[in-house]
Amino acid sequence: MLCDTPSILVPAFSKLFYHAYTIWLFTVSDIKSVIVPETILGVTTALSGSLLTDNDRPDPWQIFHRIPNTILWNWLSLFLFDLCNQSQTESVLEDSLNKPWRAIPSKRITAKQTRTLLLLVIPSVYLATLSLGGTWEAVTLMLGTWMYNDLGGADNGPFVRNLLNGFGYICYSSGSMKVATGYGQHDLNETSTWWLAMIGGIIFTTLQMQDMPDIHGDAKRGRLTIPLIYGDGAARWSIAIPVVAWSAICPIFWGVGFAGSMLPLVAATIFLTRLFLYRSVTDDSLTWWFWCSWLSSVYILPLAKRHGF
Repeated sequence: MLCDTPSILVPAFSKLFYHAYTIWLFTVSDIKSVIVPETILGVTTALSGSLLTDNDRPDPWQIFHRIPNTILWNWLSLFLFDLCNQSQTESVLEDSLNKPWRAIPSKRITAKQTRTLLLLVIPSVYLATLSLGGTWEAVTLMLGTWMYNDLGGADNGPFVRNLLNGFGYICYSSGSMKVATGYGQHDLNETSTWWLAMIGGIIFTTLQMQDMPDIHGDAKRGRLTIPLIYGDGAARWSIAIPVVAWSAICPIFWGVGFAGSMLPLVAATIFLTRLFLYRSVTDDSLTWWFWCSWLSSVYILPLAKRHGF
């Protein structure tokens, strides 16, 4: 009997790994654009002390221990969004061309099963945030997810789409900041409201970068995006101009020194160089990573200010 135990466990572990990997496929492409930068934002906010929070003596060790909670909060909210987004009929059509490895187009799970899974995930995310913090932000994200996906906000033109994305990032950012700062211990101050508004503005004016590598899938599903409406060149300039503007505005807002100012400016220069020199769909997929890096460099500015950079 004991000798048979490993052979019994192998199928169970194999099935567990299969489902875990299916879940991973829902969120993996958004880790670079949501989980990594928003976790960086949360940590740098907590470490910035009184610049953005009511804690003038932040403890780096305590903040370090909150990083898993910050990552978990972002991942849970992202997982909920991706389940809803990727189970849409139009999204399955788009992903079959742009991202055929995702869970639904690769036939690891059906769209109907994914929608059923949402019935479990939605209350689970809500209950988890009661402990982690950021409950208001998580619930507001659920509303935004419904508007973006089920009400067709994502397909209602680039203005509405970017507006909803900006709204979503404000929620991700606020939730990350609150969890990392210490739910039930400390809170955000008034300056954080202005910073969150600026983050929303950054996303609203530059997130069309994510449409560049997805142009073929967007065309197939009939989604109106800036590169499809106005052309490749105009789309690149619509990204470049606000990136340059925000790379100057944000350091001025925080009053950082030369070294602090160089953070977003250098990241923007590298990003814009790729944006204009490398224009294939494959190139744009990599340039999207550089946009995420630029966004993270902007998020670091409050910490640069606190340490006199």
